[in-house]
Amino acid sequence: MRGRLIAAAGVAAALAASVALAAQSPPSQAPAQPQAPPPLDPVAILKDACAMCHGVDFIAEHRKDRDDWDFTVRRMIDKGADLNPDEAAALIDYLAKTYPKPAAASAGGAHGVQ
Repeated sequence: MRGRLIAAAGVAAALAASVALAAQSPPSQAPAQPQAPPPLDPVAILKDACAMCHGVDFIAEHRKDRDDWDFTVRRMIDKGADLNPDEAAALIDYLAKTYPKPAAASAGGAHGVQ
């Protein structure tokens, strides 16, 4: 009888130890995939970085090709516009698509800086 009692106590201790160990181990999960940053909103960038000084109507009056918008945005950054490289690229793409230089006028070459 004493042998059974010792065996039962050993089984109980082993069971308690395995439960305690399982409680300490984090559940195995697949490693978290890094999330892509949210897409940049060029309209919000325009309003935040450009419209502080110019107003959107002023910007909309100017029509430039992509190179001229690139030049203008870089010039504004040099003057203090707070844009990181990703924001600048998104803004340049947006301006070039939204306010393009008319096809007949794009044959020029000068930077249409306003």
